[in-house]
Amino acid sequence: MESLDLSSWERERCCAFTGHRPGKLPSGYRQSPAACAPLSAALRRAILQAGRDGCDTFLSGMALGSDTLAAEEVLALKAEGRPFRLIAVIPCPEQDARWKEPDRERYRSLLARADGRICVCPQYTPSCMHIRNRWLVEHARRLIAVFDGSPGGTANTVRLAAKMHREIVQISPSAPDAFLI
Repeated sequence: MESLDLSSWERERCCAFTGHRPGKLPSGYRQSPAACAPLSAALRRAILQAGRDGCDTFLSGMALGSDTLAAEEVLALKAEGRPFRLIAVIPCPEQDARWKEPDRERYRSLLARADGRICVCPQYTPSCMHIRNRWLVEHARRLIAVFDGSPGGTANTVRLAAKMHREIVQISPSAPDAFLI
């Protein structure tokens, strides 16, 4: 898969994801399908709503946890015939270097099935995750955030999206049935 340049794409048709890593999700790092089902269902509903609102391109930072679940839902909907695209927006080529092998295999499978890939930094730097998050917000009209209000990278991304007047859909990891637009 080749790297992409989204500069010519319409931001109005793009929706980005941000969210907590597995440690802040009810399913934890075990990520069993049954434990993830309520959150995956909420992500699916938010993605379908974004599609009804004109978004057809979904940008995932491809981190473990929420990003991975969101990417899987976009690909599942695409397999069902939805005219969606998944773009993997990775912070650096070695994002998965320290992950456990099952997580690395899942990540590589998602990358292989994505419609495109954008790498925002040529190598790891202490700020590459922040650069990736800013890129996601700058290139999307809507941000779907799996967010419990706690401080961290997800909170910073949600604040940036609000500052840039992006639409924000917030899904609580502990109560995913009631997401906020």
